[in-house]
Amino acid sequence: MPRPGEAALSARQHRILAEAAAMLGDARSLSDPLLVAEHLRLARVAFDSLVGRTTTEDMLDALFGRFCIGK
Repeated sequence: MPRPGEAALSARQHRILAEAAAMLGDARSLSDPLLVAEHLRLARVAFDSLVGRTTTEDMLDALFGRFCIGK
């Protein structure tokens, strides 16, 4: 049981939140804007997966995975 003020998380949720936190922490320590943007994007992807949002990459994989291109 979680203590008051704590959330009950599954192992999957805990892993995703840890991944997002790591990406956000890394972004704070970087000076290159492109690397900061990439780490922020990866954190957002983790949050999207946590709440069940599909990404553009997921949609494209699903779309092109069903069709044979070039025949």
